[in-house]
Amino acid sequence: MAQVEISPDVLEWARERAGIPFDTLVKRFKNYSAWLDGKGGPTFNQLETLSSVLHLPLGMFFLPEPPEEELPLPDFRRMAGTEYARPSVELIDTIHTCQRRQRWYREHLAGSGAEILEFVGSASAGDPPTFVAGSIRTALKLEVGSRAETSSWEEFLRRFIGLAREAGILVMINGVVGNNTHRALNPREFRGFAISDPFAPLVFVNGADTKAGQIFTLAHELAHIWIGKGGVSNSAADDLPEDIAPDREVERFCNAVAAEILVPVAQLRNMDLPEDIETAKAQIARMFRVSTLVALRRLKDLGLLSYDDFQAAYDEELTFLQDKADSSPGGGNFYATMGARVDPHFASAVISTALEGQTLMGEAFDLLSLKNSKTFREEARRLGVTS
Repeated sequence: MAQVEISPDVLEWARERAGIPFDTLVKRFKNYSAWLDGKGGPTFNQLETLSSVLHLPLGMFFLPEPPEEELPLPDFRRMAGTEYARPSVELIDTIHTCQRRQRWYREHLAGSGAEILEFVGSASAGDPPTFVAGSIRTALKLEVGSRAETSSWEEFLRRFIGLAREAGILVMINGVVGNNTHRALNPREFRGFAISDPFAPLVFVNGADTKAGQIFTLAHELAHIWIGKGGVSNSAADDLPEDIAPDREVERFCNAVAAEILVPVAQLRNMDLPEDIETAKAQIARMFRVSTLVALRRLKDLGLLSYDDFQAAYDEELTFLQDKADSSPGGGNFYATMGARVDPHFASAVISTALEGQTLMGEAFDLLSLKNSKTFREEARRLGVTS
């Protein structure tokens, strides 16, 4: 069978990009070492398998040399001072998937005569965070008092997501790439990203993070939508230092807005908080359905904790929560999970246009990360598109 000539540098770049050890790939492709030495190459069938294993489009194997691959969105990430020189293939694939979905939905809305969302880009990073947070809460109808009606952080997160979606924002929550449970997303690499657009703004939240972490990330990414600056974030409730680089000022601002969305300082000042920081922290977290990390941040903002004391308490609390966190549970109902992974407004539009013949079934499967007509029909029934 004819062999395909592939650049050894491209082969090795593709392997490293996917994070697959050399020995692991050699066990799957016994002639891989020879291919790297320029002695022959894979057959087309082997190349198709290699493309699937390395999560790389087939056409990229025919490049003469490895490309300079960058994130397709501005990179605002930082995590305890750690920079990521090379974004993971999981992050890149997730962004590309969401970009395809956002472009499709934008064209769908624009073609249907939908009006633009005036809140997108309505603020700037120079505005008072309290003003922007108030605008977001008003647009989402996010009543602080109603949080007491939610029995848990998870229930509040579901309500928060629902309100954002009803406001016209596409919200995708996922802890894996598409529906592939073997390709987990790492919250230490990124916690979320935003795509700003006046018709179809999109927010993605890393579902592998804790529920409290997802709540803060959603609030943070909404701030990105309001200032019209999309990008990839590693949002966290801790405060950024004063001497940060200019490109991090956006993250500092969005963190401040997120904290104010979740715990309005004016309401906090009216509370009779106990002097004991541990007790006050727990009371704020319970009342506002936020993490104890956000509660500590707001105690610092109130002047009840110095910056140094806040950082020490934050680091201690973060370590405690990380040690306590359980691994993400597996299994569960696929369709209920998909209801979180894919925004139902988007999914309903894709399914409806596919059933009407306006969207090809193959494209619909790709947009929804589905593999067959059975799951397509089940999702259509779950969303009420068909009976």
